[in-house]
This record gives sequence, structure tokens and C-alpha cells, in this order.
Amino acid sequence: MTLDTVIQAIQAKGKAEVDTILAEAQAERERSLAEVRAESDKALADAELRARETAERKRVQDLARAELEARKLVLAAQKEELDEVYRRALERLGSLKENPEFLRLLLKANESEWRSGGKVYSNPRDEGVVQGLVGKAYAGHVDATGGLVIESADGCRRVDLRYESILRDVWNDSVREVAEILWASRKSKP
Repeated sequence: MTLDTVIQAIQAKGKAEVDTILAEAQAERERSLAEVRAESDKALADAELRARETAERKRVQDLARAELEARKLVLAAQKEELDEVYRRALERLGSLKENPEFLRLLLKANESEWRSGGKVYSNPRDEGVVQGLVGKAYAGHVDATGGLVIESADGCRRVDLRYESILRDVWNDSVREVAEILWASRKSKP
């Protein structure tokens, strides 16, 4: 064998080894790239899932917040309506045609409080009626839409029979029913 042939054989063997090393390196590169792509795809899928979950959680929170705000607005509007119903009821109580008869009934029901030296107060509009019913027990005016205030003879006890107080007591006991009456008809409308 000649030197050229030996060199060519060595070169051929070296080239074959280089080709094998390059092929193995290329395969390793492809395997590494496939792993990186798979990890990248998994990381992307995980990030996308987390983003979707976060977006859904935010959507639910925003919806809940909006529903709460809407409920507050409805409740505020309902309270305004209830306040208006209360105001109108009190207004109507103050303008009752049956007012003298109602005052008579209140005085009769609480006669023991004012007959034995007690004092009776009314609003200025009802002064004539009340004074005519209780005589010297009439003590003056109170700020009221209507009704009476009766003070015991010793001044230790006051019976508040003003329309405002009576309505407030009745209102507090029945405001739930009033609200149900007001808004039940609206719920049944399409």
C-alpha cells in the first residue's frame, strides 16, 4: 500500500467518523429540539390554561360585583319608594276626615292616663277638638301631624300617640309585607 492510499484510507475513515459524529449530533440536536418544543408546548398550554382560569375567575368576580352593584341600586330605589309610601301615608293620616273621632277613641282608650290630673297635648290644628274633649287637661301643642301626647299626673310617663309614632310602629311591624305588596306585582309582569 502506498502512502497515498493509506492517507486516503485514513481520510475516508476520518470522513466516515465525521459523518457518523455529525449524524449523531444532528439526531441529538433534533431530539433536544423536540424535547424543548414539547416542554415549550406544555409550558404554553399550562400558561394558556392558567390565563383562561384567571380570565374566568375575573369574569365571575366582575359579574358578581356588577350584580351586587345592581342589587344596591335596586335596593336604594326600593327604599326611596318605601320612604315615599311612608311619607304619603303620614300625610294622609294628617288629613283624615275622621280625625276628631279617632282623637276621641285615643282619649277614651287612654282615659286613665289623663283623667286623674294628666296632661294632653295635640298639634295646633286639633287644639279645639282636643280641648273640647279634655277640658282643663289640655296642656298645649306638640310638633305632630296629628294624634296626641298624654303625660301622667306625676310627669314620669308619656304616652306618645302621635300619628308619626303610631305609623312608625305599624310600619316597622309590616314594612316587609308592604314591600312584598309593592314589588310582587312587578315580579309577575313580563
